[in-house]
Amino acid sequence: MFELKNKPFVITICSGKGGVGKSILSANIALALSENDISVLLWDGDMYFPNQHFILGVEPPVRLRVVYSGMIGVQNAIFNINNNLSILADLPASGKKEALDSSTLDGIFTDIIVQNDFDIIIIDTPAAGSEELLQFCSYADLICMIITDEPTSLLDAYGLVKILMQYFGSDSMALLANNVIDADDAGEITKKLNLATDKFLNSKLDVLGYIPWDRVVRQSIMLQEPFVAAQPDSEAAKAVKKVTEKLIEKIFVFE
Repeated sequence: MFELKNKPFVITICSGKGGVGKSILSANIALALSENDISVLLWDGDMYFPNQHFILGVEPPVRLRVVYSGMIGVQNAIFNINNNLSILADLPASGKKEALDSSTLDGIFTDIIVQNDFDIIIIDTPAAGSEELLQFCSYADLICMIITDEPTSLLDAYGLVKILMQYFGSDSMALLANNVIDADDAGEITKKLNLATDKFLNSKLDVLGYIPWDRVVRQSIMLQEPFVAAQPDSEAAKAVKKVTEKLIEKIFVFE
C-alpha cells in the first residue's frame, strides 16, 4: 500500500529553451504514471504553442482558451483519456500576445483541486522564463528541468535554474536528461550543470534519470500515440518507466 505525501502532488515540467522534448516527456510520463493506477491530470500550460492533444492523439471539444476567457469553468474542459489520465488542452494563441492575469491561473488551479481528486497534476510549461512559467512553478511540489547535451540547452537551463532558485530554492527542483547517447552521456551533462550550480549557486539538483535517443520517439509523434503505449519495449519507454518508478518512490509513502 502507498499514499501520497501531498495530494494532489504537482509536477511542473520546464526547460530553458524549446525543442528539448519537454512536451513529449510530459505526455509519456503522465501516461506511464496513470498505468500504475494513479489518477493524473496533464495540464498543457503553453498557451501559445500547445501540443499535448496532438501528442496524445485526442481532440477535446472544450479548450483552455475558453476557460481563460471566463466563459466556462475549468471542469468543462477536463477531457478523460482513460480511467486514470485526463488532459486540459488548449488552442494556439493568435498572432498577438495574450498575457494571462495571475488571478486567472490561480482561480483555475484552485478549482481543479477543489472540484477533483487527482493524485498528480503534471503541468507542461512554455519554454524559458515567462511569467506563466514562474506561476506554474509556484504551484509545484517538484520542478522537473529537461536538459539535453546541446551547449545551449545547458546554458539556458542554468539561467532558468538561477531565476527559479530565487523563488523556490533547490530542494523542489530536479534534472531529467533527454535524447542522450547513454548513461555516461547523461551523467556528464547533469554533472556539468550541477558543477555550475554548486559553484555559483551553492546548490546541486537531484537527477531523476535520463531518456536515450530512440527513433520510436519521432515515430510516435507522427502517429500521435505516446511511445510508452505504442512501443512499450523500446529503450525510450523503458527509461520513462524508470523515471516514473523514481517519481513514485519520491512522492509516495509506502506502508
